Amino acid sequence: MPVFTTPAPITVRLDLPVGDAKIIASDRTDTVVEVHPGNPAKKHDVEAAERTTVDFSGNRLVIRAPSPKSSLFGRTSSVRVTVELPAGSTVQADAQWTTFSTEGTLGACRFTTGGEVRLDRTGTLWLNSSIGDVLVEHVDGDVDVTAGSGEVRIQEATGGGVIRNSSGSCWIGRAGGDVRLNTASGHITVDRAEAGVEARTAFGEIRIGEVSRGRVQLETSAGEIEVGIRAGVAAWLEVSTGFGQVSSELDDAAEPPGDPAETVEVRARSGFGNIRITRAR
Repeated sequence: MPVFTTPAPITVRLDLPVGDAKIIASDRTDTVVEVHPGNPAKKHDVEAAERTTVDFSGNRLVIRAPSPKSSLFGRTSSVRVTVELPAGSTVQADAQWTTFSTEGTLGACRFTTGGEVRLDRTGTLWLNSSIGDVLVEHVDGDVDVTAGSGEVRIQEATGGGVIRNSSGSCWIGRAGGDVRLNTASGHITVDRAEAGVEARTAFGEIRIGEVSRGRVQLETSAGEIEVGIRAGVAAWLEVSTGFGQVSSELDDAAEPPGDPAETVEVRARSGFGNIRITRAR
């Protein structure tokens, strides 16, 4: 079990083709790495764990596992890695089929994988997952997520960003900056948008719980659209549906406020589905 003295946040590079990785960040002055076979009863897993290298130099930790041995019956080796390190450390991880999870606060992170990802708190986040759910608690900065198949859920992002999902729903609890969300099949939800939103789905509903400023552009081929406008904020609307009804709770006679930042521009279009413009509750 390698232990390194790290009085300040470090940089981590993790190459783990197949397996599981857990990163725990806390207020500490050392870094501990544990490497285990994915299945201790499997010879190939034990060999892969033994061949995994752990190097630390110049405040940079590099963990590399060997390419998995495979057969006609699928993968035959995997490695399980746990890293405990100082809060604020940055992470870059590359994998073919690895699940990632984190606890505590990390700095900027970059993940490429084909497995499920569960993150606690990170700085600016870039993530590409070919398959598997992406679940993130908090991003301090911008976010860029690409998912091949699976649900993408981000509780909070202080900045803006982009979410692309080939097949699956997209959800953001709170977005502090402009966001763009696209999915070929799935619902799109932003509970609270503090800036502009662009959302498109071929098949699915789009819901913006509350928006207070910026431009909102929403489009779905089949699905309902709902937009909640914060109380006291004026809205400019251009909405249409091919088959469905359009309804608005806004007062047409209300005078827009003097501050342009308190005006929302909404363009929404559904090929098949109702569109509702409401006051956020």
